[in-house]
Amino acid sequence: MQTHYNETTWTIIPDKTPLIIRPCSKCNKKKAFYCSEKFRLNGRHTKIDIWLIYKCVKCDTTFKLTIKRGIKPHDISPERFDQFTNNDKALAWQYAFDRQLLKQSDCDIQYADVPYSIQCDAPASTNAPLRIHIQSPYLFELKLGALLAGQLGISISKIKKLADNETITASLDCDIVKYRIRTDLDIFINPYTSSS
Repeated sequence: MQTHYNETTWTIIPDKTPLIIRPCSKCNKKKAFYCSEKFRLNGRHTKIDIWLIYKCVKCDTTFKLTIKRGIKPHDISPERFDQFTNNDKALAWQYAFDRQLLKQSDCDIQYADVPYSIQCDAPASTNAPLRIHIQSPYLFELKLGALLAGQLGISISKIKKLADNETITASLDCDIVKYRIRTDLDIFINPYTSSS
């Protein structure tokens, strides 16, 4: 018989963008930099460069993260150009969580320090079969086990035990405790009791 699951959605909402670690020219050592959520555009003849501005947490020295270099203005949609010129926060966050872009600039990203909250459309009950759709507008490699433990109010070791006996399963083939969330996924929880 096919199991009927109650359904809920958890949306992971980061409270801030991750810090990056890179050399600071003023501090003369590697320092944490925060995203200012501001873009800078510079025109060179018929082409422009676009950067996202970061600042050292200690001395406010500026680091320009390259977004576009030597691009023709007509190659950017008017809507996107307005986002750059008006320092659109959502767009700045999109780039600030972009691992590939940051790695290209030799930045170490501090995802582990990003505080977050969970937006739920219904409370999670462990007394009935449950399907949890987990989604994140910004991917910052949060560990699935830590997320489940925090939301269900149980320990990581309990999560591991429930995963081992397949009380908790995932739509992806992954280690439920150690997997770092990089895409939307579904978690299936069958009923259990806290004393089991």
